[in-house]
Amino acid sequence: MCNVRIGNEPCERWEGGSARVLPGRTDAGFTFLELVVVMTILSLLFFFSLPSLDSYIFTDPSKKVARLIASTVRDLKQRALADHKEYRLHIATDAGEIWVADAAMDKKAAAEARKSGLTLPDDMTVDLPGFVGDDGKRSSEAMLRFYPKGYSDGAEILLMRDGRTLRLFIEPFLSKVEIVEDHANGF
Repeated sequence: MCNVRIGNEPCERWEGGSARVLPGRTDAGFTFLELVVVMTILSLLFFFSLPSLDSYIFTDPSKKVARLIASTVRDLKQRALADHKEYRLHIATDAGEIWVADAAMDKKAAAEARKSGLTLPDDMTVDLPGFVGDDGKRSSEAMLRFYPKGYSDGAEILLMRDGRTLRLFIEPFLSKVEIVEDHANGF
């Protein structure tokens, strides 16, 4: 039973003998417990959302292109195995273009595939050191083959931007592409 009433509002009796008005309390502010609960919830939200925000907001375009190439390589190895067909990843080092074609494409379809491929940003270059064409000479266009049995040509792809380098290592029998930042150049 409450001995103290303020208007028609119910009250609660504390052990110390004082009454506290519940629903329409007149003191402004939050209790310490309410602040702790809100801070805990916000901390958990940031803890789980910050890694995904990092990949969308704070990412260098070179890393985005490297991840795109790596996922394309994994996909091509799986598609070649599933479709029992040879796929090719073309890289034009002079034009900064990367596109996918299959061995059965005619010239018109291959030209359309090149048009719909990836064009690197203007300040980024791509290179394949040590890669030679079918004629044994170094060419401005390289082609990596992905064979129907699930393996591919091995290669090292260099993505260079602002004096920094990302290296992508494609292993013939592994689906994982290793991406290495060249720290010596300030990446």
